[in-house]
Amino acid sequence: MSLQTTVAAMSASISLNRKTLLTVAGVVFGLTLLSRIPAALLYPAFKSKDSPLLVHGLQGAWSSGSLSGISLNGRLVAQDLHWDFKPLQLLLGRAAVALSGGGQIVTLEGGVATGLGGLRLTDLRFAGGIKALAAAAGYPFVPVDGRAGGEIEKLILKQGTLRYAEASLDLKSLAWTLARDPLLLGDFHADISTTPEAITATISSPAGPLEASGFAKLSPDQSYDVDILVKPKPGASEMLLNYLKTLGAPDPQGFYHLRQRGKL
Repeated sequence: MSLQTTVAAMSASISLNRKTLLTVAGVVFGLTLLSRIPAALLYPAFKSKDSPLLVHGLQGAWSSGSLSGISLNGRLVAQDLHWDFKPLQLLLGRAAVALSGGGQIVTLEGGVATGLGGLRLTDLRFAGGIKALAAAAGYPFVPVDGRAGGEIEKLILKQGTLRYAEASLDLKSLAWTLARDPLLLGDFHADISTTPEAITATISSPAGPLEASGFAKLSPDQSYDVDILVKPKPGASEMLLNYLKTLGAPDPQGFYHLRQRGKL
């Protein structure tokens, strides 16, 4: 190969590398600009007019920022949340963020994604008052109070129905509030798992005046089956004993049966 040919080849290679570098730099510059678009500018364009969910006090870029509050049907359900967008999830057809915060109402830390396959929660830890969490789930009134918390390994909601759940849930200092004085029921734990036949929550009672065991199942056709056994522990209050009598007669082992079937 002649010197002239070698020089020409080197010049072509340098020119190609320069074009490649300029292209890469242009793409990076463009993506940087896009990632810095304020979330407050994008939210009105994508917010559904009929959605009961409203976001308040957006700060920062859409790719990473914070908000002061989230309200559902006019009720504040979360405060002071921070998010980080997860762009690689776009390859799976999902818009995903990592959330943390929640304020005094409920604390959250974990992943939330929506898109192909519905709404997904992954590695999500949460804690808060039962009434606040129920309101966030769309139930503004529940006749119990206490604290709730848990870890959601994976949960999938599709077309408004629960399709998959692997999680654990704890209810602390649960109390029935429809009585004149709150009736303490104790602490309860549920391990939730999914099989092709059903989503099943296995119930236990680690502490408190009640001994409880049983299950709650949700089938793919949205039919449910609840079968829980409860029995007062020695030293249970007279108020609790009288309340249990309203459930009917106990079995020979002293357990009251909470059984219900239906369809959502």
